[in-house]
Formats: sequence, C-alpha cells, structure tokens
Amino acid sequence: MASVHKPKSRNSPYFVAAWRDSTGKLHVRSTKQTDKTKALAFALECERAEKKATAGTLTEAQARTILADILERTHGGETLRNPSARDWLTDWLAGKETNRAETTGIRYRQTVEKFLAYLGDRESKPLSSILPRDIEGFLEMRAKQGAGPSTRNVDGKTLRSAFNRARKQGIITVNPAEAVELPARQSIERGTFTPSEIGLLVDAAGKEWKTLILIAYYTGARLSECCRVSWPDVSFTEGTITFPKTKTGKKQVTPLHPGLQKHLEGIAGDATGPIMPHLASVRVSGRRGLSRHFLDLMHKAGIATETDKGAGSRALNLRSFHAIRHSFNSALANAGVAKEIRMKLIGHKSEVVNDGYTHHQLQTLRDGLEKIADITTIKPEAAR
Repeated sequence: MASVHKPKSRNSPYFVAAWRDSTGKLHVRSTKQTDKTKALAFALECERAEKKATAGTLTEAQARTILADILERTHGGETLRNPSARDWLTDWLAGKETNRAETTGIRYRQTVEKFLAYLGDRESKPLSSILPRDIEGFLEMRAKQGAGPSTRNVDGKTLRSAFNRARKQGIITVNPAEAVELPARQSIERGTFTPSEIGLLVDAAGKEWKTLILIAYYTGARLSECCRVSWPDVSFTEGTITFPKTKTGKKQVTPLHPGLQKHLEGIAGDATGPIMPHLASVRVSGRRGLSRHFLDLMHKAGIATETDKGAGSRALNLRSFHAIRHSFNSALANAGVAKEIRMKLIGHKSEVVNDGYTHHQLQTLRDGLEKIADITTIKPEAAR
C-alpha cells in the first residue's frame, strides 16, 4: 500500500510518496505537499493510476479523472479544466472578436466554424483528444473544397493560435496544429487605380462614397478606418486627420492633402458626428457590406475588376477597395517620395510590407532606366 515519509537525507519540506505497481516495482515521487494527509491522498491516487497503466487498462478519460481527484484533494477543491473542442474554440473566438478588427474576427470565425463542422460529433470530445491528423484532414478537406494555399495557410495558423493558448494555460501539453506543415502562401500582385480611374470612381459615386474614396486615396487608410472617421478627428486649423488604426489600436495623425481638406471644408457644416453617418453603420465585409458595394461602384464607373484564381477555385479580386491603399503608396513612390516618409504616412513598420504596396508606373521606371548611359553611342576610342 502507498505510504509517505520525509527522508532524513533530504533537506526538503515536502513528503515523498512510495508505492508499488502491479508488477511489484517500487516507485518514489515527491508529492510537493507539506501536509501529510494531502500527501497520502496524492500517493494513493498515483498508486491507483500506476497499477491501471501497468495492467494496460488505463484510458485517457480515467487518467484525467484520477488527475482531477488528485488536484481536488491536494489543492483545496481546485478542479482540472477539461473543456470540449467546441467550448474552447468558441471561447477563444469570442475573445479574438472582441480585441481584433471586424474583418479579422470574421476570418477567424470562418475557420473555427468550418473546423468544428469537420469534427462532427467529435466537437464535444475533450480538446486534448484533437490530434495532428485531425488538423491535416481538415486542411485536406479545405483543399478539396477549392481553398487555395494562402487560405489554407491562414486556416492552419488560426488553429495554431487557438491551440497554443490552451497549451500555455496547461489545458493540453502539445499543440497538435504545430506538428502540421502548412502550405506556402501565394504571393499575388495586387492591382492599383490610376489617378484618372480614381476620378471616374469619384464622379460615379454618391455624396458619402465620394468622401470615402477621397479620404482613402489621400490618406492610404483602410476601409474600416475611413468609413468610421468622425468630424472631431479632423482639424482644419492644424490640417490633420486622425485615424484609430484597426490592427494596432493606436491612433495615427495624417496631414490633410489640400484637395481633401477643400472637400471636407465644403461639406463640414455644423456636424459633430461621423463624417459619413450612413456608411459608418454598414458592415465592411459580407454580401451586403461596403466591400461588395464598392465593386458595384467600379462597374458603374466603367472600371473592370481584375481577378486571379490562383490554385483555388475561388477567384480573388485584385482591385478591391483595398487597392486604393496600394494606389496611395504607389502614387507617393512615383512622385519620388522617400520610402521612410511613405511608411510613416501609410503606417507600415516593415520595409518588406511597404515594398508589396509599391507599384511603379511604367514612366517612372523608364525615367530611372534612361539615367544609364547609352553605350551604343560611345565610340571605341572614347571607351579606351
């Protein structure tokens, strides 16, 4: 029978437990307990688990029950957390939707809901029962559904984040998603709008959409940031507009372009609320969201949408509202504005990211190329 004692050879306040398994082998472990009653409870439960394990009859459910008993007896009633896959992922998602941008929260929700649907009845099983093969099977299913490498990469990283939080909190010991190799993300060249195309969009737009497009083109802000800007965020005396950045939560103060300031002064009046009250109340994404309405506006303005099907079955719009952000950065680059200033204006921390938003016009590239001397005009004598 299990017993506890304090070895005289050790300078430790903790009791040591000793017990034999079903084969008679002696096991000795520290209980990390200074109370003899709690230490003995620990020893007895360990003996019970050891005998089951040695006999090959210990199941995962029994093991967790034994651990829960140990925890409850030795830590003042504290219980072992053992959430189901659905409960954990749903709670994790709720926290992310509270602290992240709307579009990011929607993306996380899509992954979680699809993964739980893939699990089926197993969604009610303990989170610890999810294995790497479950993650692999889910990503393979997504590939068969037509999801491209980039989409599946995001799915995998979303699940890695959710399971990693559980690992850090001690609910699971291993993150099953980390054992799965994710597909490489595809690098797709996003399109931009020329200044004349921006003019066509403005001409075809209604009052609030016109304001929205001008704010986006002259500040490089994201759609979710532009549509919710309020009059108190605009200072005509200082010539600035302030945005709460959706990805970082920090505020960014951007100078007002003369064209934008003139437009805003013309519609200011005595308003104190949102600059675009109607658009501010509409969701950014979804079938009836602002992103979808913008594609309709492009059609109205006679501007073709560009798509790239990539490796998936779903075509990606290369010129969406976000392309205006690319256009802003590219317009600065083509005007010779230094990268450091471009990064400050658009809010980029990484030069690599900013490079992805920089699309040089052909004339700008031609002007740079023509700075190289024409070797066909150099005479052999001059070359020597």
